[in-house]
Amino acid sequence: MIAQGRRHATSYALSLKASSLSVAINGDHIVVCDLAGRLYSVYRAGRHQRRSLNGSVLQKWTTDERQRCWLDQMAADQLIDDAVEVLRQLRAALGAPDWEWVTPPDRSSSLDELLQVIDRAVCFDSDTARSDASRFAEVYSPIGILPPDQYLALVLQATVGCSFNTCTFCDLYHQPFRIKTPDEFRRHIREVCEYLGDSISLRQHSIFLGAANALAIPMPRLLPLLEIIQEEIRPSPQPLSVEERGTRAARGEGVYAFLDAFTGTRKSVEDYRALAKRGLRRVYIGLESGHDPLLEFVRKPGHAADAIETVQAIKTAGINIGVIVLIGLGGERFGAGHTTDTIDVLNQMQLDSGDLLYFSDLVEEPSTPYPILAEQQGIRALTRSERAAQRSMICGGLQSSSVKISNYDVREFVY
Repeated sequence: MIAQGRRHATSYALSLKASSLSVAINGDHIVVCDLAGRLYSVYRAGRHQRRSLNGSVLQKWTTDERQRCWLDQMAADQLIDDAVEVLRQLRAALGAPDWEWVTPPDRSSSLDELLQVIDRAVCFDSDTARSDASRFAEVYSPIGILPPDQYLALVLQATVGCSFNTCTFCDLYHQPFRIKTPDEFRRHIREVCEYLGDSISLRQHSIFLGAANALAIPMPRLLPLLEIIQEEIRPSPQPLSVEERGTRAARGEGVYAFLDAFTGTRKSVEDYRALAKRGLRRVYIGLESGHDPLLEFVRKPGHAADAIETVQAIKTAGINIGVIVLIGLGGERFGAGHTTDTIDVLNQMQLDSGDLLYFSDLVEEPSTPYPILAEQQGIRALTRSERAAQRSMICGGLQSSSVKISNYDVREFVY
């Protein structure tokens, strides 16, 4: 439903979709919430704020280059309360005698549904948001990262932590690796669905099997977990039609997950075919680099040959691939080898139109060993222009022209 209305000097543009409500005020202030009334995002004065279910808020804006920061708790609370006030004023305006529809809702039921969502949203003030974030922490372990095309996936955590957790540049997983039992996983799914309620409609188009390396689970334990997803969520192994996308059912377009290349060699083509039959649609592999000396330096398990073998097995099984390359990893010292060998490895993977290639600039987190090791080795970080050149050289060396290529900025991940 798309409608427009106004009262006095204030104009509103309303868009109620199958997953969210968007309200634009005077064309330059936009508030978006999901169908449960949880605030999703706010745009105003050239700045975009995005709220995570864990309560944090990321603010982004552009000057000469893209800027970002996380709001402190006071600013996050104020953002939520301001959004609630905007929606409260809209709710009052809709009931006022001098409200004027410029473009009315297309059917009467749409107005009723619109009012229901607004009524929920005006109850989602900063106090409610804090309680909601606490509930999120009870249902989920920390969600470290997702691939950009899965930022709105329904995350179901079959594991906790990372199965190796040795990479010197990563600071995303702080819990020991553990695989959930079938009963524990089923209970987790039900708690997630209960927690999200109508918010699940915003995250229903795919299911992401967490956490860091869930497909490392041995097949005898992995298959029952995927069958539980089929029983509880009923994801479609095929893409949803346009009509199906408009439904509110908690079903997605299959299952997606991370896998490290070394562990991936332990599964056969037939194993991957069995996973495909249970809805696995795409596997994301953090290649990082095709240069083995660099992988050894950053303590990434396995070798480039493992990644090639794993990708070929997965693609033979009819499953798509997402490959992640870290631009700037190893700085100037490893730059030439990183570029040349990564091109070679990507070409051997034979990526095609169903696959994704993500380039992610290295972010040196002070809490990780990487900056210290790099300094000890006298490794100079690449400049912004040098990183752009490295990406350009890798892209220029690719034999496939059909693979989809995109940026992956881990600093902008919000769930």
